Amino acid sequence: MDRICMAVAIVPMAKEFGWAPGVQGIIQSAFLWGYIGTTGLGGSLADKYGGKVVMASSIFWFSLASLLLPLALAGPIGKMGWTLPAVLTARAFVGLGEGASMPAMNNLMATRVPPQQRASAIGTAFTGFHSGNLVGLALSPLLLSRFGWRGIFYVFGILGAPLLAAWWTLVPPDTPRTTTSKASSSGMLQSWRKFLSKKATWAIVAANFVNHWSYFILLNWMPSYFVRALGLDLRASSFLSFLPWIVLAVGSTLAGMLADRLVSGGWSRTRVRKVFQSIAFLTPAAALLILANPSISPRAAVTCLTFALGVTSLGQAGFVANMSDVAPTQAGQMFGLCNTFGSFAGILGTATVGFIVEATGSFDPVFKLTSALCVAATVLWNLWCSGEKVFD
Repeated sequence: MDRICMAVAIVPMAKEFGWAPGVQGIIQSAFLWGYIGTTGLGGSLADKYGGKVVMASSIFWFSLASLLLPLALAGPIGKMGWTLPAVLTARAFVGLGEGASMPAMNNLMATRVPPQQRASAIGTAFTGFHSGNLVGLALSPLLLSRFGWRGIFYVFGILGAPLLAAWWTLVPPDTPRTTTSKASSSGMLQSWRKFLSKKATWAIVAANFVNHWSYFILLNWMPSYFVRALGLDLRASSFLSFLPWIVLAVGSTLAGMLADRLVSGGWSRTRVRKVFQSIAFLTPAAALLILANPSISPRAAVTCLTFALGVTSLGQAGFVANMSDVAPTQAGQMFGLCNTFGSFAGILGTATVGFIVEATGSFDPVFKLTSALCVAATVLWNLWCSGEKVFD
């Protein structure tokens, strides 16, 4: 919710502060500036100290940063002309907190869930992840109409307090264990060099890069696309954007269950990972080419986006689960490494969209480029992916 709320708030904020699409793209990408800074270190910390503590720290930080964003724009900041730097800094701080959450989750999955149930567990966890997009898109326009765009950040930031209390109370404590993981930057880089010496890691890196490129483009720009390209109002845009995330949330759980069932039925994990990730890339590639039609109707656009995002959920049983396959005892660090590449793709893609739209007045080139990237990633994935343990 804290991540996606800017996708809705950016529309009235752009009108209030006079931000062009290129500036909006930079603002949308600022979240990832911070995110990329802690996703690697968060994995090392989770492997060393446990996922529960790291996740709790993440919740506290990103909730506080979200709460402080509208406060940062109040009073002297606006008068001094520092509005844009303040917004960029505040969103980067939200990303700085959230960067450690996904590696912490992957650590918990790898250390507490048996391998034969891991894809189901990851899929279920990602259902919560995607449900935040649903709730955020549903509540943001309602909060916007009642309290203005500042109210969105206040409400979502405050919700971090009960979330943190529930997490700390309900999640069992981390089990102390012997580990060779080092939570220092030098230890992290040493592990990363080892990971990058294998093609299996580069398969995950390529998949993560393209997945994040497309995911963050749709996450951040979908409401603006419906407003700008299809002529819908902001409330209708938010609720139409809601539909693809429903399918993605449900699909994440079903994908994990199906993958684990196939493995139990005799399929090799390598075969399952390759098939699921290939479908997760090639189906959206086709849908995005249809979406690039400039005369597409709002109904057809929503259908394509829903289909594309829904099938993308198969990737939870593809490259995401594959991180725990190849490095079961260092899953947090593996996730941190691959997610760093993915975060860079999100920064590049989100900012690039703004400048492309500003230059061409259309989202069509964005959809075509993303489709081509999905096809290229599929080829690399099938050449290098392995479902077996590669790193002890």
